[in-house]
Amino acid sequence: MTTKDICGLDLRDRDNLDPEMAALVKGVEKKYGFLPYFVRLFATDNRRLRAFMVPYMDLLRPDSGLTHLEVEMIALLAAATNGCVYCTSHHGALMRELTGDALFAEYLSRNYKYAELSPRHRAMLDFAVKVLTDAEAIEDADRQALRDAGFDDEAIWSVIATAAFYAGANRMAQAAGLKPAAEYLEMYRDGKAGRRRVASAG
Repeated sequence: MTTKDICGLDLRDRDNLDPEMAALVKGVEKKYGFLPYFVRLFATDNRRLRAFMVPYMDLLRPDSGLTHLEVEMIALLAAATNGCVYCTSHHGALMRELTGDALFAEYLSRNYKYAELSPRHRAMLDFAVKVLTDAEAIEDADRQALRDAGFDDEAIWSVIATAAFYAGANRMAQAAGLKPAAEYLEMYRDGKAGRRRVASAG
């Protein structure tokens, strides 16, 4: 099997996943009921998949200073800012799952400034946009704005790392011509799947 049907690259499946990576892929497929195309691309080679998963898992470490919801907020913002159709559809579905709020996910997918955000989250996304669009212009005052909103320096590092990681993922998906799975467009739109509301996360 190759990847020609999901993107503009014909990557051969080397069928060489080690037990850890094979279990990871199986778990992802079980969660969604299908294997997300981005994972399918990386799963064509063990080293390729591990190189993607190691920094991804680091973003979710318990001492990162960010919640899972906040990581997903930055991921969706990155996709929207970079105009990545695949990543916007993927993370839009995940945002609907986490919050049960389709409208909130739509705002983050289009213009986060219209969303009802806590001061912490507005400061976080304002900073993340600057990381994504004009990182060289970031000054001490920008980092201090995050501190004032309740982020310590470890959490600020996590905001930067998360925005940068997903910016790279966006560019890879775009350059590879990755197509969004149709399933994403309908997932979690009835509002019943949300595990927590945005307001409860600060």
